[in-house]
Amino acid sequence: MRTIAGKEHKYERFLEYGDIKIIDCQTCGFKHIYPIPSALELERFYREKYYKEIKPFPYAQVTEEYIKKRIEQTNRNCSYNEIFKQVKNLNKAKVQRMVDVGCGNNLLVRFFQDRNWEVFALEPSQDAAAFLRLFDIQVFDSPVEQIESTNIGKISFINLQFVLEHIVDPPLILEKLFGLLVPGGIIRISVPNDFSEGQMAYVENYCEEFHWVCLPDHINYFTFDSLHNLLEKIGFQEVYRTTNFPLEFLLASGINYYASGEEKQKVGPIIRNFESSFKNTGREEFLKKYYEELAQMGCGRSIYMYAIKK
Repeated sequence: MRTIAGKEHKYERFLEYGDIKIIDCQTCGFKHIYPIPSALELERFYREKYYKEIKPFPYAQVTEEYIKKRIEQTNRNCSYNEIFKQVKNLNKAKVQRMVDVGCGNNLLVRFFQDRNWEVFALEPSQDAAAFLRLFDIQVFDSPVEQIESTNIGKISFINLQFVLEHIVDPPLILEKLFGLLVPGGIIRISVPNDFSEGQMAYVENYCEEFHWVCLPDHINYFTFDSLHNLLEKIGFQEVYRTTNFPLEFLLASGINYYASGEEKQKVGPIIRNFESSFKNTGREEFLKKYYEELAQMGCGRSIYMYAIKK
């Protein structure tokens, strides 16, 4: 047993990565680093540094013309539209109220707002929160751990996109969000699909390192199975899953974009050409089903999972 973030975590298997361990935690049911930084350290990091040091964004260059153009692009965004259709199809609640947790510079909330939903954004970064307000979005600049303090009331859709890998205690956060949802409401979770069979095939075949381990900000590492089991444990029921292009297939086939800048430049065109081949020939539905089937196998670079509050 080890005490991490106020909890005892039982583990037998672990990986060493520099000065830390990535433990296969039997208590939590997913992999996470050890030791875990304190909640105070993380709050300061995301509030003050994340969009300056890890993902720098030119906030000073945001103009009225930029805002107008970005709103137009948002309303034409195919990914946003697909999410909207999925939520509309799956949501069993009558109310149309959503919160996007840790959304950064993402404008999914504006897409929903323009379709007559009442929307809220929860964003701890001071810079990103100020950016979102330029788009007439109601923003609470507090960490998800303090979501009760917002008093936003009951919600029928929660978007949690690439957030769960960053936080100290995912089960606790999911319990809080479960309480926020109305019965029949939907949560959508996106996380990297890490330590997948494809990634491990690449590592073991080429004697490579775990290049997808991202420090200091990635604390937790999920697979489709571990995320599914965690949601079920909280009380959610998974209702849909999909993924995106399986980058691990490129790695396993010898295109090591981690080790070579030249190989890295190939990745974007490969993905665009692959997907365009289906979209431009009327096979977009086939491509959608292909990614859904990959997700069922646990493949694909990212996990996109929808779950309902039973």
